Amino acid sequence: QQALAALLAVARLLAAASGVRLSLSDRDLNRAVDLSALAVLLTGAGFLLVQGLPQGLLAGTGWLPAALFPLLLVDALSATPLRLRHLALTLRRSAHAQADRLANLGAPYLAMTLLAASVLARPSPWFFWALASVLVLWLYAARPAPRTPALAAFVLAALVAIAVAYGVGAGLQRTQLALQEWGIDALSDTDPDPYHSQTRIGDLGRVKRSERILWRVEQAPPAVAPLLLRNGVFSRYANGAWLARRDSFTPLPPAPASGQAWLTLHGQSRQGIAIVPIPIDAEPVGNDPGMLQRNADGIIRAEAAPPLLDVVVARAPLVTSTHPEAADLSLPPAFAELLQRLPALAALAPGSAQERLTGLQDWFAGHFRYTLFLGDEQRGGRDLKRFLLTDRAGHCEYFASATVLLLRALGIPARYVTGYSVQEYSRLEAAFVVRQRHAHAWAEGFVDGRWVEVDTTPSTWLTVEEDAAPFWRPLADLLSFAWRRFAEWRRDVAASEFPVTTLALVAPLAALLAWLVLRRARPRRKSGGAGTGDAPEDPASAEMRSFRALEQEFALLGFGRHLGEPPRAWLARLDREGRPVLGAPRLTAAGELIEALYRERYGPRVTTHSPPAPESANPIDAGSIRVKKTPPRRGQQNKRGNPE
Repeated sequence: QQALAALLAVARLLAAASGVRLSLSDRDLNRAVDLSALAVLLTGAGFLLVQGLPQGLLAGTGWLPAALFPLLLVDALSATPLRLRHLALTLRRSAHAQADRLANLGAPYLAMTLLAASVLARPSPWFFWALASVLVLWLYAARPAPRTPALAAFVLAALVAIAVAYGVGAGLQRTQLALQEWGIDALSDTDPDPYHSQTRIGDLGRVKRSERILWRVEQAPPAVAPLLLRNGVFSRYANGAWLARRDSFTPLPPAPASGQAWLTLHGQSRQGIAIVPIPIDAEPVGNDPGMLQRNADGIIRAEAAPPLLDVVVARAPLVTSTHPEAADLSLPPAFAELLQRLPALAALAPGSAQERLTGLQDWFAGHFRYTLFLGDEQRGGRDLKRFLLTDRAGHCEYFASATVLLLRALGIPARYVTGYSVQEYSRLEAAFVVRQRHAHAWAEGFVDGRWVEVDTTPSTWLTVEEDAAPFWRPLADLLSFAWRRFAEWRRDVAASEFPVTTLALVAPLAALLAWLVLRRARPRRKSGGAGTGDAPEDPASAEMRSFRALEQEFALLGFGRHLGEPPRAWLARLDREGRPVLGAPRLTAAGELIEALYRERYGPRVTTHSPPAPESANPIDAGSIRVKKTPPRRGQQNKRGNPE
């Protein structure tokens, strides 16, 4: 809202320069505050009602400066300053002096304006440098007099400040992304749905993936080529989402599969449930990771599983459904004729299924590239049509979705598969690590009577993902490895008889330690019992009650005592600032009361700093307050230095 922002800025400057001042009462100021609060509520509620969440919340936040601008204008034009009591911020506090402090709206309003500007901001490569230039010129022009001619020193300081600001901004952005990924991981306390896969097709921005380790895979012998682990198989595509047939999971037979152990997967379950990703030609055996179940597409799920999973996988014949269904050849509307706009693919139709599959893989390898960027505000999102005909760049979800639909258009049954690509070997753990950013999507085609993996995503995606890794990843991996080993040790200890022996040894030591702590704490309670807070507080004296009444009376007159201000310093400030309003007799009586309070609290050896007063003033009467004068103590001197 650049035009409106300019109008509001001009109005605020003219209000300050016009010299116009309005005589507004406290009631008028309270009404202005109430109307501003009502404007904020109506603005937020209106945007939420029309646009919903989250767009309504963002738009309402973006308009907050406009909703609160009338209050800023009233503060600039009012002859009566706006105080905290008008904003109803400290009315419930016992110290009424706090409520009488001046309310400075400049800094909060500037912070709100920056927040509103950042909520709906679009990425701009020049904004930081333009704002930095404006600030540097402003600081150079606003240097205090006398202005030194050390231009080189100022330029050097400005460059250092800009470099630090840029580094802090980049660090905050990385921190925000890391916290966002951590929050998503922490809130994702449910297992992935094996029947629904929401893709990023059509979204905007750049894909960000977490470095968190999900699985550790031990392979015998270690393989070189990436291994694909499946955790979802989908057949129907609609509006950027792949849906699967909802087959029930059936328990796996308890008998182990024949053959030698091939893989060992180490992971975690969430609330006793986990999808166990395994290759297409494998079957889990051994180690009892809970109750294992499998659906018709070969997806393995563990129920009633322990927190730590150790699944042994052996090679097995293909156990998925060997015959494709009608859904494996279905195409979304307006996609069937897309093949006619790709003559290189249309020419593959007369060949065999294997020739069509090989030709499609060669076409993707020769004309497409990998990218994590999904689109921008100017050009819009990248859909499958734009991906195939124009940009020819995308990530694995684009390649897998387009491959499945093109295979079907060429008459080959195909389906969309999600899972992980095993590619990163850790020498520290002597195993492959599967991170969340290793999540992958590919196709499976039915060729020559069996399902085969078809991964057309360029192999450069591994390098792109690796280059985006943060610098703190080695430390995070070390902590993850240590935590995994500690969790395994705790599990092994809980499963053995060691806890009974440990408890028998630790219990006497814990009792001895508790006895030593209590023995050392007992003398402290005897010596410092007065400061523990157990003893009831003494009732307020007559001097203290009179002083509290004096505080309340002066606070109502606008001369309240500041938080942490000593009574004598408060009295000295009243003598400088409030004598025309309070009068000399009232200040003299206040001084007598404060001195009586000091004598009651700290004894006779005190000095008096009360303001001078006429001899005719009544030292007892402080306005509406009657002060009970404390009798002088023996040996104490009066204000003139004579013994009383």
